[in-house]
Amino acid sequence: MFDLFKTLGEFSRLVTDEEASAFLRSRGYPVYPQAWGHAFRFTVFVDYPRHGYGSHEAILGRAFQLLEVDVDDGTTRCLADLFRRSPFALYGESLEAVRRVRGLGLKTAIATSPPSAFFIKGLGQVEGLIDFICTGYEAGYEKSNPNMYRVILDMLSVDPSEAVVIGDDPVLDIANSKRLGMKAIQIVREGTPSDLADGAAANVLEAVKLIERWARSGAPV
Repeated sequence: MFDLFKTLGEFSRLVTDEEASAFLRSRGYPVYPQAWGHAFRFTVFVDYPRHGYGSHEAILGRAFQLLEVDVDDGTTRCLADLFRRSPFALYGESLEAVRRVRGLGLKTAIATSPPSAFFIKGLGQVEGLIDFICTGYEAGYEKSNPNMYRVILDMLSVDPSEAVVIGDDPVLDIANSKRLGMKAIQIVREGTPSDLADGAAANVLEAVKLIERWARSGAPV
């Protein structure tokens, strides 16, 4: 199971709360950064897992509803375009990493909370190599809830002892997966890895090479 953000790739840039607020205020809507940030994140991490939203416009529209601001369609589209101009992009080593996992005959999944509209185009060829892309909506939970991993295990018919999670977050990716009996490799670009991690790597390709070594040694993957 691959974490997505800061493991397989990242956004070229992020639309900050201040930037979104400034845009809305320039259109005459009194939406300020703190209120926008809370409404947007509530939509992504609470409402999206419950209801699902298939586009940037739908996601932003729900945030506007929470703010009780009636934003016109043209403004919504322009703000959505601002988010689309901050695309998700894979790291250079990610495609090879996922290909090598498939070469081991392993099933693959992505575990991430945000809507697929935010990142699906940026996956490119990797999308076809992933058996199950699990966002908050497919799981019914955001990723801090370990049940997201249970959903993936059930979907792929994999026992926890047979699964490996690769991710950078010491809680969401490492502690939560270890709690369920899975192995976990932490991507560490600075600092030190969690004591709970079964291994650490500088990037996702190095993490996959560690899995390959486990496979060659006969250790359960």
